[in-house]
Amino acid sequence: MFSDQDEAPQRAAADAPPPELNGPTGVDSAEVVPVAAKTGTSAGQWIREIATTLIEAAALYLLLALVFGRFEIKQVSMEPTFSEGQYVLVNRLGSWADWALLRGQEVMQFVGAQPAYATDGSPTTPRFGPQRGQVVVLYIQPDQSGDALIKRVVGLPGETIEIRDGAVWVNGALLDEPYLSGVRTDRCDAYCVVTLPANGYFVMGDNRSQSRDSRSFGPIPAEQIVGEVVLRYLPLDKISFYP
Repeated sequence: MFSDQDEAPQRAAADAPPPELNGPTGVDSAEVVPVAAKTGTSAGQWIREIATTLIEAAALYLLLALVFGRFEIKQVSMEPTFSEGQYVLVNRLGSWADWALLRGQEVMQFVGAQPAYATDGSPTTPRFGPQRGQVVVLYIQPDQSGDALIKRVVGLPGETIEIRDGAVWVNGALLDEPYLSGVRTDRCDAYCVVTLPANGYFVMGDNRSQSRDSRSFGPIPAEQIVGEVVLRYLPLDKISFYP
């Protein structure tokens, strides 16, 4: 049997309040993060976020630079549509897609596959290239050396183009060119009548009397076309989008 004296200390210990936690806020000190450590962690995370943002911005810039080309106009052959000193943005995607298709067709022909033909018997034409009426940037030389030119597409692959009577005729039909505002196409150099190859385009400047174009150097292969003009971004008061 235990005496009352033996039970008293036990009751006192049981009734005593629990010891205070070591931390100043009632949290164990092992769970308290020092202010200096917290600041260092936040700064490191902030630096990582900035670095990530810069890398993403650089990657986006490189992607846009690959897809879109920027050109300054230094010729008068497209006046009054485009003037010297203006800047344009060119979409390269269509030209790249056609280049890949043409290379694929060459590979298929090399391994013995037969080319596909349209219902009229003409070879299939590039699918993603520029359409009639679009303005393009191109090079005359196959290696894309020399100056880039800006012209308008008036003839598509497989068509027969004829310059006569002050106008352009496509497959025997008069071509409507509202962007010329009544300007005649009187001058013709070497290519006055030409049937375009499967990947050839006939291009001309809107300033017909002051333009060196397919009338003198002939059809332009699809792989020598950089792309279609989609935006004039300078000067600011002349900003325009082009389909």
